[in-house]
Amino acid sequence: LQHYFIQSNLRMKEKQQVRVWCDGCYDVMHFGHANQLRQAKAMGDYLIVGVHSDEEVRQNKGPPVLTEEERYKMVCSVKWVDEVVEGAPYVTQLQTMDDYKAQFCVHGDDITLDADGKDTYHIVKDAGRYKECRRTQGVSTTDLVGRMLLMTRANNMSQSSDHGLPSQVLASKM
Repeated sequence: LQHYFIQSNLRMKEKQQVRVWCDGCYDVMHFGHANQLRQAKAMGDYLIVGVHSDEEVRQNKGPPVLTEEERYKMVCSVKWVDEVVEGAPYVTQLQTMDDYKAQFCVHGDDITLDADGKDTYHIVKDAGRYKECRRTQGVSTTDLVGRMLLMTRANNMSQSSDHGLPSQVLASKM
């Protein structure tokens, strides 16, 4: 009986936990981000998510809407995420993945470029440590920000046609 227990323990240790790395800005967290993290988690046992700093995002994409602290908290709240790494490099590095014992990196099937126009995943792709998941079509932070700006503009235009007064004020004057 004792021998069986030791053998069982050895088999459990041999089954190594599959650790998956994802990284990104995760600005204005939305369903597309959650879907990417869900798909990545399904590829392994433990999901580590690196979130880029405000400075890295500014240098490579432009200013983020949310601060890095807000983005860290948003990613921490996603049920598929096991660990969050603050200030992850914008270009995914093998050393970072090794530091967190991640076997591979997962990203959507859309290309992400750095400030020089290079694929941010070229290093992990070249090393054979990259897997793709399906991007959620029609959902992106850029699209959401654009929709918010259009809604604000439409709202402002309707108010200016009423001499800048909100509809509630106009109704009370009648």
